[in-house]
Order: sequence, then structure tokens, then C-alpha cells
Amino acid sequence: MAESTTSKTEDGIPSVMTAAQQNSYGEARDVITLRSDVLVPRQLSCNQVLVRVHAASINPIDWKLLNGNMSHVNRYSFPHIPGNDVAGVVVNVGSSVKRLKIGDKVYGNLSGDGGTYAEFVRGNESKFALKPNNLTMIEAAAVPLACETSYQVLFNKASPPIGPGSKVFVCGGATATGWYAIQMAKAVGAHVATTSSQRNFGLLEKLGYKIVQESDETKDDPQQLFVIDYNSKDFGQVLQDKNYDLVYDCVGGEQQWVAAQRILKRGGQFVTIAGDDPEASVSLKSALTMGTHIMSRKLGSVFCSSHHSYIFHLLHTSHQELDDIRTKYLETGKVKPLIDTVFDWQKDGVEAIYKLYEKSKSGKAQGKLILKITDEQ
Repeated sequence: MAESTTSKTEDGIPSVMTAAQQNSYGEARDVITLRSDVLVPRQLSCNQVLVRVHAASINPIDWKLLNGNMSHVNRYSFPHIPGNDVAGVVVNVGSSVKRLKIGDKVYGNLSGDGGTYAEFVRGNESKFALKPNNLTMIEAAAVPLACETSYQVLFNKASPPIGPGSKVFVCGGATATGWYAIQMAKAVGAHVATTSSQRNFGLLEKLGYKIVQESDETKDDPQQLFVIDYNSKDFGQVLQDKNYDLVYDCVGGEQQWVAAQRILKRGGQFVTIAGDDPEASVSLKSALTMGTHIMSRKLGSVFCSSHHSYIFHLLHTSHQELDDIRTKYLETGKVKPLIDTVFDWQKDGVEAIYKLYEKSKSGKAQGKLILKITDEQ
């Protein structure tokens, strides 16, 4: 069982803390320990804040970083504290920090730097935004990476940005990025359709939608969601020539691009966050292969008659966007997070972290997976 450290300095911040410690690349049970004698990162640069962590979440990138699949992009010195999504309270600020103050409840994403599977995390002020007032810390920790990724795809990468009357198809509606995209697109008046396995229809219904499996675009009810079971049907055949503005791929695989070209309008866009092989390690070989595929498809989109754009999107964290997500979508109730399981390390110790990684990697979660660090106060 993890125990919080009680020895505190004059400012009330402990000198040591409980934190996950990654000692090399590999599987969670082989490389992670939970220690209670890790130094709190108290020394702040002028633009940094120190946050008391209440909850953190996991994303596929986290176990890819853990097992070394992305070591050519993010190489760590060990021991390293993993975790990127976070919700907590600011307990100290650097000399140039103006936007946030001590006592602010915040949420954010450390963008691959890690550090959130700990009682305290240090990061640049730009990585954090005020937490939505209507969300708990656990709910807020479920938002940053997945929701901001989809926000950027819909409103930054899509040209023109998605709005009333836009037609959006989401490959993988039951993924976190998928169901955030569905909610935001519908919130701005877009027509939305998606793929999902029959097993996950119930997850989409938790968002408040009535699932329909027969498309009738003349009756576009915002409370209905057209869902294609990808195990039995190909969305490219079902929606061929339906002139979608955007196909947003959250699952990966070459078949998504092939099918998308059949449903996109002339000049329509295909944006993927996974590429052809979402399980691939980011080695020099895989990076070159991915780059070759992207370039060939970009060239093809220029010279083919349909001019479909192929875009590979990577998240660039922005506190302004997290603020926009908070005020326009979360606090208005137009978008809500879904939680599958909360793992509590105060109760289960390091086993909570192991199970967090294992369930994420299994692909069977129906909602976000959360690591609870401490109780809300």
C-alpha cells in the first residue's frame, strides 16, 4: 500500500513523495516500482508550476513510451516517473507565472515528458489549464490528451473547421478520441457517423445518443448516432459517394484510408492519428515507412481527380485549447468524459499501476482508465 509522506518543509510541501519509478523499458510488471522516498521536484524555473496530483489517466502512448516503442522520439534517463494526463491543485509557481496561482485546480497533459504518476508533478505553466468546474478530479484527468487531440483535428486540421452542416465520419467511435470527437462535432451542428463493434454500442449510448444502424440523412436527429458495425460491414461500401467532408481515423490500418476515399467529397480530408499500423514501434525503419506512405498519399491526393487530403496528426498541447474545451464543451454539458475503471494505489499499491497498464494495452476498456493518487478535498 502506498502511503503519503508526512515530513514537510516550511511551505507545507513534503521533501519526498510516493511515485511510480520506471527503471528501464519493458512491461509494467518488469520495470515499474512504487517508492515513497522520491524527491519532490520543488525547484521551479520561472515558467514552471508544481501541482499536487489528485488523479492521472493512461493513453496508448503511455504504454508505448513505457515499453520503448517510442524511444527514438522520447528517450528517458532512469529512474523515470511515467504518466502524462493529470488533474490536481497548484501548490507553487515560478517567478514569471501569471496565469495560474497557488490553490488553482488544474488539468493538463505533460506531452510525453511524464511525471504524473506521483503525488507531485512539475511542468511548464503552458501544459495546464483551469479544471472544469463541473467535473471531479477523476473526470478531469480523463480529458486532456484524447479530447484535445480530437479538438485539433475537428477545428484546426479540418479546413474549413467543422461546423453546422459538416459531414464527419469517425473511425473508432468507441475510442476516447472517437467519442470526444463525436460529441464535439455534434455540439457544433455537424452530421456524424461512426464505426464501432456491437460490443461497444452501449458505451456510445452512455453519451446520450440513440444508436441507429440504417442511414437516413434526410432525418439528421442530433440525438441519434448512425453506427456501422465494422465486424460485419465496410463503411466505404455503406456510405459510398455520400460526400463526407472529413474522415477522422482513431484506430489505424490501411483499410481506413481505402474506405475513406469512397465516402469523401472532392477535396475532402482524411486525418489519422494512428497511421497504417498503430502497434508499430517508432524505429528508424517504421518512421521511414510511415513517411513514405504519407508522402505517396499526399502526392496522390494532389494528382488524383478527387483531391482527397491525407493528414497524419500529432497533438501539440495548448492551454488556450484546454480553456476553450472547458468553457465551450465541458462546462456547458455538451461533452462529457466516460470512465471505465478507477485504480487506487492507496488501496492496492503498485498492483493498481500494473492493472492500469494491462487493461489499457488489452484494448478492452469502455471509457477512460484512471489512476487515483489521492482523495479530493
